Amino acid sequence: MPTDGGRSAAGGGAVATDWVARFDELRAADAPTAPELDELGTAAWFLGRMDECERAWTAAYERYLGEGSTDAAIRCAFWVGYTLEENGAAVKGHAWMARLLELCRARSAEGGLEAAATAVTCEAAAAWGMGRVDDAIELGERAMTLAREARAVDIEVFATMGLARALVHAGAFERGFDLMDALMLSISTGGVSDRVAGPVYCAVIASCLERWDIARASAWTRDLNAWCDAQRGLEPFRGECSVHRATVLGIGGEWDEAASVLADVAERERRPATLENAVYELAELHRRAGRAVPADDGFRRAAALGREVQPGLGRLRRDAGRAATARTGVARALAAAPPPGRRADLLAAQVEFETDGGDLAVAESADGELRRLADAIGTTYLTALADRASGAVLLARGEPDLALSVLRRAWMGWRELDDPYDGALTRVLLACTARALGDEDAAQLEFDAARTALTGLGALPDLARLERLAASAPAAAAAAGLSRRELEVLRLVATGSSNREIAGRLFLSERTVARHVSNILAKLGLASRSAATAFAFEKGLVAAA
Repeated sequence: MPTDGGRSAAGGGAVATDWVARFDELRAADAPTAPELDELGTAAWFLGRMDECERAWTAAYERYLGEGSTDAAIRCAFWVGYTLEENGAAVKGHAWMARLLELCRARSAEGGLEAAATAVTCEAAAAWGMGRVDDAIELGERAMTLAREARAVDIEVFATMGLARALVHAGAFERGFDLMDALMLSISTGGVSDRVAGPVYCAVIASCLERWDIARASAWTRDLNAWCDAQRGLEPFRGECSVHRATVLGIGGEWDEAASVLADVAERERRPATLENAVYELAELHRRAGRAVPADDGFRRAAALGREVQPGLGRLRRDAGRAATARTGVARALAAAPPPGRRADLLAAQVEFETDGGDLAVAESADGELRRLADAIGTTYLTALADRASGAVLLARGEPDLALSVLRRAWMGWRELDDPYDGALTRVLLACTARALGDEDAAQLEFDAARTALTGLGALPDLARLERLAASAPAAAAAAGLSRRELEVLRLVATGSSNREIAGRLFLSERTVARHVSNILAKLGLASRSAATAFAFEKGLVAAA
């Protein structure tokens, strides 16, 4: 593992590195030294020339050993093993890691503190890979302490990265994210070699996105982009890191650029885990833009690769009018016990689907679980997602006065994150809330604001749904000859409220409510409250998520 103190190019005013020129220069050397072979491996790694990278680091490893430079040989062994495992050559990578640990133990017995730190860092990574999170935390703490004692900066960075990731996974969010912030600041101000900076950027951003910490992910993605721009010829970070970058771009409303990045990954990537995520995210962008055929094809391809395709596929089916299929798909995905980040997205979708003519009890249960997740993790994105879900449930329950403040809070969260799409969806719900409270002017203002945002994004299915909601309620009510008060009563009937409950909500007598219900049924030519409920949902008279 390198400890050369090379500066990261992201934030400390470092000079950009021309890896193409450096690679050509080093490869042309007649009798390269061990350090030159080591640097040749690094240059090849930056250029994505993995076969040449492995050969150069292997030659440097052997040369270092022959010269008695065991610590330098250990660093080369680490990078060969790490690179092989990252590129899918797990068996060969594991063999190199076994060789590395053998060297580290021998060197540690001689008092080599850096070797001891490297060994424990690798053991922590192995524990993490096997799902032994508690062991990964304990080993990570030890590795970080040893690396500091050895003044091995790059080892300390890797150890800290692994520890932070394990802490976040275990629910120790505050300390985990604090470690990540300190780590990223250290890299961005330039005290870490470029060879270490890239993988650590990607790992930290992945952890942030896994818990929907969009603010952190956006900040560090900007730094990662600056770092990448400073590495001429850079190749390795077009895969997983590009998917992370596209996620951040998509949240910020830059859908065309996000789609371009994902299409490139989907065409070039060979690692299944990265490829399936790129294909899924690209399909979701197609869905949002109303490109149903490529969206369907993308979700099918992602499923074939092994990716869970809910809730994207469910939303595509919902857009096509297949609401029951959407509800079934999301329920099935939730039953498979996905990790917290994906579970939150599924729960939010379940609330959407079930409050739109489904089972309100299921929506309430999903809303409660999503709220508990958001409270535990505490990120702005998840809090806003939970607030929007709660607002939708309150609306469906016929409590628009309570929904109003919750939805306003959700919208403020989206505005803080500069997330125009989720902000627009929330404003649609705010419009429905205003209408349910009898303020049609406010409803149309919210519809207008959402319409502008969705039009700018090109979110055609959501725009079509908005137009149905914006136009249907007054027109349907007027066509049926319902008064404003009768419309209010019908909306509450559609939520399952009894006459007594409606009377309490509207400050009327039960007799007056009964008369309104009778008039509604007569005007609509319907025989029962259940038929009136179906009519209300069909005509968009009840606010839907």
